[in-house]
Amino acid sequence: MSTHSHTTLAVCICTYQRHAGLRQLLSTLDAQVFSLSPPPAVHLVVADNSPTGDARQVVQGEPGRWPRHYVHEPRAGISHARNACLDALPEGTDLIAMIDDDEVPCAQWLDHLLDARRRSGADVVAGPAVPQFPPGTPPWVAASGFFLKPRNQHELSDLHPDPPVATCNVLLGGALLKDPVLRFDAALARSGGEDKLLFQAAKLKGYAFAWSPQAVTLEAYPAERATLAYMLRESYRRGCVKYRVKRLLKARSAAKSLRIAARLLGRSLWRLAVDGLRLLLNLPRGRAHWVGAALDMADSAGTAAGVLGIPNRHYRPGR
Repeated sequence: MSTHSHTTLAVCICTYQRHAGLRQLLSTLDAQVFSLSPPPAVHLVVADNSPTGDARQVVQGEPGRWPRHYVHEPRAGISHARNACLDALPEGTDLIAMIDDDEVPCAQWLDHLLDARRRSGADVVAGPAVPQFPPGTPPWVAASGFFLKPRNQHELSDLHPDPPVATCNVLLGGALLKDPVLRFDAALARSGGEDKLLFQAAKLKGYAFAWSPQAVTLEAYPAERATLAYMLRESYRRGCVKYRVKRLLKARSAAKSLRIAARLLGRSLWRLAVDGLRLLLNLPRGRAHWVGAALDMADSAGTAAGVLGIPNRHYRPGR
């Protein structure tokens, strides 16, 4: 489809010392194909969260198909980087797509997101991020489904109205772009969970969501992350942010916050016991069978730690 629309679409990318991945991402974005929707006027907005701003040369070193906007955000933390992208949007931006610097989108990634938005009328359209592992990765790592984003992506039909959403693959538009809810909470800058909080808040405000299974991105995982130790740490981190997200989202008073804490703590301790039993029962069957229970235990332990105020900083200097 060659006729251009009058729509301005900004692709927001946060980066931290992944020059090769960022270079590959920019190249694949320049090669996007549009056959389902008129091509928009695309701008690439890159927020560099490294202390020295060393991604500037990658972004500005050579011209691409789309205009590139570089912004340096030296304050450590993913929320600051994401908000820096929002603050650097070109004037007149109608739509925002978000993707990470360790991902490669399919050739019609933007086209599929735009098409799903047209067919659904949704304010937020999400797509699947599919993990890619290096050669030699044990089969149980992929089989666990742990790295799928979202983990239930195979259960979601086209235009499903309530998909889990993350900033690794999403399109935003409509009134949401002018809503104050479209900010990433600095309280979660070091722990993560800032995107979960934002999109859950948007759902509570009545914004419409949709799922686009064809808008696939491939997310690269290095060998050091395709390990049980990393998966347990990451599962623990995900558990840690649950209480903080729920408290920031729903706690209107100290009493409400206390009720949320008590409910989550009780549930996590119960799940620890249940999943501990699952782990013991499946130990004789091998790792592929007990790893799910171990990851669920780490998640529950993280939730309990979050309620008890034990700090967990995932995004930190030198990460």
